Amino acid sequence: MSSLKASVVNPRLTGALRRSCYAIGLSLALSTLSTQAFAACQYTVTGQWSNGFTGSVKITNDTATATTGWSLSWQYTGDNRISGSYDVSMSGTNPYTAKNAGWNGTIQPNQSVTFGFQGSKGAAAAEVPVLTGTLCGNATSSAVSSSRSSVASSIAPSSISSSSIAPSSSSRSSLVSSSAPSSRSSMPSSSSVSSVDSGGWSLNSIDSYLNFVTTKNTHNVEAHNFTGLSGEINPAGIATLTIDLNSVNTGVALRDQRMRDLLFETITYPTATVTLAVPASVIGGLTVGQSSQNDITASLNLHGVTANVTTRVLVQKLSSTRVLVQSLAPVLTKADTYSLTNGVEALRAAVGIASINASVPVDFALVFDAR
Repeated sequence: MSSLKASVVNPRLTGALRRSCYAIGLSLALSTLSTQAFAACQYTVTGQWSNGFTGSVKITNDTATATTGWSLSWQYTGDNRISGSYDVSMSGTNPYTAKNAGWNGTIQPNQSVTFGFQGSKGAAAAEVPVLTGTLCGNATSSAVSSSRSSVASSIAPSSISSSSIAPSSSSRSSLVSSSAPSSRSSMPSSSSVSSVDSGGWSLNSIDSYLNFVTTKNTHNVEAHNFTGLSGEINPAGIATLTIDLNSVNTGVALRDQRMRDLLFETITYPTATVTLAVPASVIGGLTVGQSSQNDITASLNLHGVTANVTTRVLVQKLSSTRVLVQSLAPVLTKADTYSLTNGVEALRAAVGIASINASVPVDFALVFDAR
C-alpha cells in the first residue's frame, strides 16, 4: 500500500472571524493550512473554538485494487480528547482507534472515504496527531502552506456522543459534513446497466442516517438525528423517504418529548416525506465503484406543508445490489417555510433560553439495496 497518498492538514486561524452565518448555524473563517504528507490518511482540523474542535480524516485509495476494511490509530500528546464521531467505529480513550463502519469498509481505486469527529481541548490550538495504520504509511519530509476558506469553524456541539446522535448499529452521526470521494467518475454506457436496477431499490434503514443541527443562544450548537427511516426507489424512478418524527433522537428523553409535542406535533403530523424523481441514468448508468455528483430538487412534506428543497448529492454504486446517496452540502430547513415557527418559540419558552435558531442544517447518507 506504499503508493497510497494523502496528507495531514492543520488549519490555523489567521484573523478575526470574517462573518457569522447564524441563520444556518455555520461560521466562515479565513484559515491557513499547514500540510505534511503521509501515505493515505489526511487529518484535518475543520474548526475550533475556546474549548473544543471538530476534525475529519480522509482515506484515499489511488491503487488499482479495492481495499476491504481499514483501521488507523492516533494519540494526542496534549489535552485534546474525542467526544463524538460519525461514519466510523471509534474506540479508545487516547490513543484512539478508528475502524470502518459497516457500509464504508471498501474503498475502490481512485476513491476516498471520510469520517469526522468532535472533541474538547484547552486554550491552545487543536493538535494534529500522527496517524498510524497499514493505509497511513510513514511520514515524509515535505511540507507546504496555502490558504482557503474554512467552513464550520464553530459548528460543533459542546457535547456529543456517537450513540446519542446516530443509530447505534451503524455507529455514526454527523455534523454538517460529507464523505464524498474526492474525484468524480465518468458515467459508463447504458449497456453496463445492471439487471437489478429495473426491480427498484429499498432503503436500508440500518446503514442510513439523517441528522440535523440546532443552535441555541447563538453559539450552542447540537447535533441530533432520526432513527426511524423508510423508503424506496420504485421501478419508475420515483424515490420516497419517510421520516418517523417520533423517532427524533437528541440524547435527552425530555427534549425528545418536547420536540415531538411542541415542535413537530406528531399526534397530527407523525411523519415527514421526501419525494424525488430519479433519472434512470443516475443509478443505472453507474458500474460498481463509480460515483457521480448530481443537483437535485425534491419535494418535502413536513408539518402539513409541502415545499421544494434543492441540494447536491453524491450517488455511488457500492456493489451490484447497493447504492449510496449522500448529501454533499447541508440542506437548510427553515421553520417559517413549514409553519414550525410557533413550535420553535414553544421550545424556547419551555427551556427558558434566549433564542433557538429557526434555520436547521440537515445532512444524510441513504443506502438502498436492490430488490
